[in-house]
Amino acid sequence: MAETAILDLETLIKRPTIRIDGKLYELRAPDELSVLDSQWLTTAGKRIEQLAAAGDPEGKLPELLEAVVRRILVDVPDEVLARLSEAHRMAICEVFTVLLLRRRMAVAGAIAGKLTEATAQGARTGETSSPGSPDITAAARTTG
Repeated sequence: MAETAILDLETLIKRPTIRIDGKLYELRAPDELSVLDSQWLTTAGKRIEQLAAAGDPEGKLPELLEAVVRRILVDVPDEVLARLSEAHRMAICEVFTVLLLRRRMAVAGAIAGKLTEATAQGARTGETSSPGSPDITAAARTTG
């Protein structure tokens, strides 16, 4: 019987798209981000949440949103980016965050499914997940 893979990876990048003023533009696919880009975007996302929750007293939110949008959009002309409002930029960030979360949930689900499958297999065969030896746990007999 062929074993089901715990994780299915594709090397062909399929970029999601968004429509701005009737024209489609690509978002970076979560799988094409480097570790450093992923970390930067995670940190920026947390900072966006903090600034929004605090009412952005220093006025840094628009600049940060623009930096994030520029990192996640692919080949969008500057004049198109300039037309985007703060709400538009926030929506783009939110869509991208959902894509990242969906990917992370898929990986977590694959791991959980594999672990559940292994546990169920053990229950069907009567095997324990950590078989032990009775020699190790049995007490030594006393002679009398």
